[in-house]
Amino acid sequence: MIELSALLAAFLEATGRESAIWERRAGGSPLLLGASSDRFATRAEPGVAAWDVIAWARANDLHAQLVTTGESVGWLFVEAGDSFDADRLLARLVPLVRRLASERDGATRELVERYEEISLLYAIGELLGGSTSVENVADTLLRELAVTIGATRAVFLLNDRGAGSLSPIATIGVGDGAYPDVALTQLGHIAVRAYHGGGAIAEEGDGAREADPVLAVHGTALLAVAITRPSTGAGITGTHPIAVRIGDGVASRAPVPLGVLVLGGRTHGQPFTAGDRKLAVAVSTQIGIAMHNASLVRAAVERQQLVREMRLAHDLQLKLLPKPSVVGPEARAAARLVAAESVGGDFFLLARLDRDRTGVLIGDVSGHGYQSALVMALALSAAAIHVQAAFDPSIALDAVRRSLDDELTSTEMSITMCYAVIDSRAGEVRFANAGHPHAFRLGADGHCERLAAVVPPIGFSHAPFEECVMSWRPGDRLVLFTDGLTDARSARDERLGEQAVLSRLSTMTHGETPEDILVALFDRVQLHTGRTPLRDDLAAVIVDRPVAGTA
Repeated sequence: MIELSALLAAFLEATGRESAIWERRAGGSPLLLGASSDRFATRAEPGVAAWDVIAWARANDLHAQLVTTGESVGWLFVEAGDSFDADRLLARLVPLVRRLASERDGATRELVERYEEISLLYAIGELLGGSTSVENVADTLLRELAVTIGATRAVFLLNDRGAGSLSPIATIGVGDGAYPDVALTQLGHIAVRAYHGGGAIAEEGDGAREADPVLAVHGTALLAVAITRPSTGAGITGTHPIAVRIGDGVASRAPVPLGVLVLGGRTHGQPFTAGDRKLAVAVSTQIGIAMHNASLVRAAVERQQLVREMRLAHDLQLKLLPKPSVVGPEARAAARLVAAESVGGDFFLLARLDRDRTGVLIGDVSGHGYQSALVMALALSAAAIHVQAAFDPSIALDAVRRSLDDELTSTEMSITMCYAVIDSRAGEVRFANAGHPHAFRLGADGHCERLAAVVPPIGFSHAPFEECVMSWRPGDRLVLFTDGLTDARSARDERLGEQAVLSRLSTMTHGETPEDILVALFDRVQLHTGRTPLRDDLAAVIVDRPVAGTA
């Protein structure tokens, strides 16, 4: 050994004495492990075969010590001298050097043996990193793993939750016959057992034939390993548990695997080793991480797309609403809609019917969100048509109800709606109210008078609409809003309430414009809610119109 020869050469330099170590082998010739020089090795060789090694050494003016060489024993021969402590130290160093060299050689051999496995993991990492879908590289992944561990048949199964089975996306060595889907109820199948166990399973002989008759031809060994998504906990490996409610408590279990790798047909019929299992687990972990990352990327893209679509829907919904200026110049109006989500179910309509009459409508579809927004669009379209065709508010609302009847029945939704017509020449307001609670005439003195509902919300009944009449005096304003204002919540979950809104309106006694009143209402809501998210849509519309002859 080079290391022992270097040690003995250093001993020669330090003490001036030659040395050599020989290993005695039963039934064979002695083996030289190291020497300070070839000459001294030749001189010491006969001593190993001597019947009495110690006596032979003394006769040849040498010191001899029996030392452990690691795997057997050997004889250390040193030229005679007075440094016995140095001889003993050398004898202790020999087995230490031999053990360290042996460990190094063993590690080197293992590294060489695992080179293909390391190369495989590196190649698979690059393969997965360069693809947006594991399915696209499944054939290559399976082939590389099978070649490395010596499998001639293999299948890559993905979890099909909808079908309750494991479906093949890549196979090797199956032949002309396609590998069938494996139902998760086939508890004896090795893929299903690995799936439920979330780990690796090996089978041989009759057990292998029963566990997978397609891959375990003639009972050759099988290896199955589950593909699981990575941990999101404190660790960096393994799987993260899923909380499951059991009775009154909450337990945790391993996450649902993403798929299973099954390999068989090991060359020479050998079983799969613990190293093969570790390699398969390492590969499955890489695949699981790649699949998990791909799902996160897809989810992020879908969320971004949804945000864009909801923003577009929000913009389109606002464009459906009329501008307040449509009632000018005879009337002034201000209106605002704030959806609790990107889109909502509140809406309003303003109509310039003729020089003397102005139509004002507000509606609130039950619920909020995307479905409410669709019904809102239908209701607004129907209302825009019917308020122009019929100046009588009760006739217009009845026509709207008939237009929406089928849609509201199928969706089990309803709409509160109030439609008022200001007739400045007649000095009156004519209105019909289908269950809308927040509709008021605000007088110049700050007094609010409710435009009372006379029938339930549209979608609840087919009761005939009644038309109501209220006087319209100089300085009067119509103030219509939805219950999102009164139901607005504070950080303590306290409702703003209608009285707080009416109290704010009662201060509007100085000829404020509709825009001034609108700003005051929404400032009151903001003061109450702070940063608390809205629970419902908010809408308000304010209109004033001088009585004929008073402008």
